[in-house]
Amino acid sequence: MNSNERDDYQAAGERMYQDANALYDNARYGTATHLFGLAAECAIKSSLQRQPGTTTALPYKHIPELIDDAKRLMSGRRRSYLVSLISHPDYMAGWKVVNRYWSDELFNIAQCRKYRDDANKTIQAMYTSV
Repeated sequence: MNSNERDDYQAAGERMYQDANALYDNARYGTATHLFGLAAECAIKSSLQRQPGTTTALPYKHIPELIDDAKRLMSGRRRSYLVSLISHPDYMAGWKVVNRYWSDELFNIAQCRKYRDDANKTIQAMYTSV
C-alpha cells in the first residue's frame, strides 16, 4: 500500500482541527496556528479528492501554494462556497508550513483565532455538495 492509499485527508483535517482547538484553549498559539493551517489544507485536499471525475494526483503542496491549484482544479464545480472561501484575499493570510519553526513571540491570539475561523469554514465546506 503506497502513502496515497493511506491518506485520509478528511479524518486528518478533523483530528488536527480538534487538537488545534485544545492547544488554542490552553494559549498554545504557535502549535495551534500550525495545526489550524494543516487542518485547512487537509479539508481542501479532501474536497479535491472527492470531486466526481477526479483522476489527477493531488498536489503535494501546502498553503499558500495549494490555493492556486485548488482554485484551478475546482473551477466550475459545485463547490463554489469552498472556491469563494479560499479565493478571499485574507484567507489563511500569512500562514506558512514553516511557521512551526518560528519563535513563540511571533504568534498571537488574534492571528490564531483568524486561522481557527478559516480552518473551521474550510472543514464545513468539505461537507458541502460532492
